[in-house]
Amino acid sequence: MDKITIYDSAMTQSVTMPRVKKIIVGAKELSKTITMASGKIVKDMIGYRASVVAQWDWLPAETVSALAVLLHGGGFFYVEYPSPSGDASGMYEIDYPSMQVFGFKNGTAVWHDVKLSMTAQEVSA
Repeated sequence: MDKITIYDSAMTQSVTMPRVKKIIVGAKELSKTITMASGKIVKDMIGYRASVVAQWDWLPAETVSALAVLLHGGGFFYVEYPSPSGDASGMYEIDYPSMQVFGFKNGTAVWHDVKLSMTAQEVSA
């Protein structure tokens, strides 16, 4: 798999993104830091939340529009994506894509330098 597919929470609508230029799969630490009465700082590790950042050189404007309509529904989305350990999937919160320049490529309207960030709903230990 070299493409990302995003489904709404009901799995009734989806958008399949073109082949990614770059994908970064990582995790964000989730913890609570408390300062005790003695002044000692205690950090309570809750777990890690997976994060995925995908980048494209360009995306067709119609794909960006379809993604915006899907994201407008809000909530969490089921996402299938390529990862270092093989194909992965899960429920993710997705930010609206950031885009740099609008132009035309072979007569097709496209957005250049598109970046999409996703954060998992689930926290793993």
